[in-house]
Amino acid sequence: MEMLTRAKRERGAIIIHVAFALLALLGFAAFVVDMGVMWVSRGQAQNAADAGALAGAVSLMRDGPSPTEAAKSATQWTNANSIFGATNSTANVRITFSGPAGACGPSCDVTSIPPCGNSPGCARADVFRNAPDRAYRGGTTLGAPIPTLFGPLIGITQQRVRATATAQVASGNQIRCMLPFAVIDRWADNYDPTPVTTYFPNDAAPGTAGWTPNDVYQPTASPKDVYIPPYDGNTNHTGWKVTSDYGRQLILKDGSVGNYSTGWSQMVCLNGPANCSGNDIRNWLENCNPQAVGIAKAPDACAVGDEPHGCIDIKTGVAQGPVSQGVTTVVNKDPSAVWNPTANGPNGPGTGAVTGGQGMSSPRIRGMVVLDINHYIASGCTGGTCVGKVANIIGFFVEGICKNVALSPGIACDDPNKDIVGRIVTLPAQYVAGTGEVEEDASFVKVVRLVR
Repeated sequence: MEMLTRAKRERGAIIIHVAFALLALLGFAAFVVDMGVMWVSRGQAQNAADAGALAGAVSLMRDGPSPTEAAKSATQWTNANSIFGATNSTANVRITFSGPAGACGPSCDVTSIPPCGNSPGCARADVFRNAPDRAYRGGTTLGAPIPTLFGPLIGITQQRVRATATAQVASGNQIRCMLPFAVIDRWADNYDPTPVTTYFPNDAAPGTAGWTPNDVYQPTASPKDVYIPPYDGNTNHTGWKVTSDYGRQLILKDGSVGNYSTGWSQMVCLNGPANCSGNDIRNWLENCNPQAVGIAKAPDACAVGDEPHGCIDIKTGVAQGPVSQGVTTVVNKDPSAVWNPTANGPNGPGTGAVTGGQGMSSPRIRGMVVLDINHYIASGCTGGTCVGKVANIIGFFVEGICKNVALSPGIACDDPNKDIVGRIVTLPAQYVAGTGEVEEDASFVKVVRLVR
């Protein structure tokens, strides 16, 4: 009888243990499940920030460093990535910029131009979900919170996440699919007996300020013209600069050796001098030659051709028929692409340097070699095939054969039936260790990379 009474007293005791265990289990579930939701959301927020920063930097590279346009691209791609099923919006995304190109300093908001308008080179995307924006909005909490599933059982009803990413536009130094031409760079035009100030008001000014499309390079005159290549470390170089020469119309002329004028150009043998016929030139124009061409280092002698490290074979003369046919084919690959006349440099008001067709992704934009003219002259090239030293690489938007292109005031073609006209632009490239580099302001070939 006593045993039955004791059994009745112990009935249900396990419920008490289960209740305490459930509290612990629910606490662990809240920690495991809700923390899992938080970390998944954190990863999604980081993906959104990475996409936005990269899109902003690519826009700075391809469309010119206009923070207003880059902000649109960065915001669009950030918002395209959802966080725990909810899309982003301008309410929880902040896009800022810093720079100039090649350097990421303190960010400034796109609405604070300047200093953002001074050619920024870095784009930053911040994504907030119920997190304070301490940097620009006084700690204001932005974005809807991340929900909790088990957290309300222990008094936690929401979570917060934030993510940030910064992408940098930096200098490249090697590229493929080159145009089979080489041109000479800008020099300090100190000698000019016949300035044309009607079209070029600064033509009579000495130095690079007076360099115009009608000039001739005269390094033995008095005062002599001077060329300083833009190799890394030559901060006083005379070469083309992105901020002042982006969009410059350039006419590629058949340059005879010994007479170096603006637009002087020669054919490039991309696969060595043994295979450099007129048909080869046309084929390289119409199709992508996979040979990588890099920028040389300042000390390089370039005694032999080494295209990846900036030493390239130059063949004097122009194959008029194959070149004209090849250029026509290039233009027909994207016939509706045109130069945007409002894109007066990388900070111009236009929404893109090339509009219509495929825009800045047009196959009419190709890389082109810029020769170290001092090395070329010193090498004693008198004709045939010579070795050129690549001082820089520019992007070149092929407008067409001269007779079919509207020219800027004051410039003319020597031969409208064979001279090639285009615009200097930037374009994507790659960076290869061991290859030369140029000063940041002279870098027209770019790479984009996440730096944080």
